[in-house]
Amino acid sequence: MAIHVKRNTGMMGGLAKVALLVDGQHAAKLGNDEATTVSLGEEAVKLKAKQWFFGSKELEVVNDASVEVRINMTAMLLLLAAIVCLFLGVMITPIITAMAVILFLVCIIYSSKNWFQLIRVK
Repeated sequence: MAIHVKRNTGMMGGLAKVALLVDGQHAAKLGNDEATTVSLGEEAVKLKAKQWFFGSKELEVVNDASVEVRINMTAMLLLLAAIVCLFLGVMITPIITAMAVILFLVCIIYSSKNWFQLIRVK
């Protein structure tokens, strides 16, 4: 079984390489728009993407497949909202700054397993 994995994270995810884990074992590191092929036996495998403390949920792939690693837009919007609240809080009121801190904490917790999405490509 061969699994073709391509990283397509765009500009926001292009600073560092993403580690591809196959059944919990490091298989490859992918830069933006890089691809790799993982060859394994006939049984199902679990794929996961990880970068620093950001990660993805596991995706079980049963047979030959193409998988794309993308950034989760919900996590990106949470991060953007936290940054906007931080700038507004500095200029307007400390209450908005406190909201920014809370949003940053929510973003970090959510992004630990949801920053990346592994999507099967047909």
